Amino acid sequence: MPPIIGLLAAVDGEATTSIFRPYVHAIEVSGGVPLLLPYTENEAVIRRFVGLCDGLFFTGGMDIVPARYGEQTSACCDETQPLRDALEFAVFNEAFPTGKPLLGICRGAQLINVALGGTLYQDLPSERPSPIAHRQSEGKFEFSHDITVLPDTPLHALLGTAHICGNSFHHQAVKTLGEGLAVMATADDGVIEGLWAVDHPYLRAYQWHPERLYDKDESSRVLFQDFISVCAKGARS
Repeated sequence: MPPIIGLLAAVDGEATTSIFRPYVHAIEVSGGVPLLLPYTENEAVIRRFVGLCDGLFFTGGMDIVPARYGEQTSACCDETQPLRDALEFAVFNEAFPTGKPLLGICRGAQLINVALGGTLYQDLPSERPSPIAHRQSEGKFEFSHDITVLPDTPLHALLGTAHICGNSFHHQAVKTLGEGLAVMATADDGVIEGLWAVDHPYLRAYQWHPERLYDKDESSRVLFQDFISVCAKGARS
């Protein structure tokens, strides 16, 4: 039976939930059933969300409120969505102990890191200048910079290569690692591009956007296919 994948997405100030189509497409064509999780404060509903889903997917979007990782909001911090933060931290805290497969992309990777006690650069250009444009000028579905895949990591074992090319649409990034997380990939300037949880059955987080490259790049497809394959093992028959 195809696994049900709970998608966490944008939540605006009126608690309206919306999602960028490529996230849905990547889950669908990889064999999953995408289910968009709406905003709620109801703890029982959140537990039901997690119980219903075979995997959870934390997608990209606006900045995380810096207070979540113990910092004042800097002048370079972009728009935040506090309601989205509230929902996603609640869902993560409910799902993580269950061992269900978890996937994070861009903001989702940052959220996972913060949820496990890590911190973020609020603004790479001002805090960690680099010749790499992490907010690329190329189109949304184009490659922009190289990514080094570290040896002896799940990502290296999955892709069988130390070098891939990704895209980049962020000005924040992981600063200090959350508890139990390890680095799987970096950009040439050292910015963290991939994370995994060493003692969790399946937690993967990527700073780039493989969903936007899915139809043109084999490694991007493999990332989603791997996630769906693991989720399928726990799906109800």
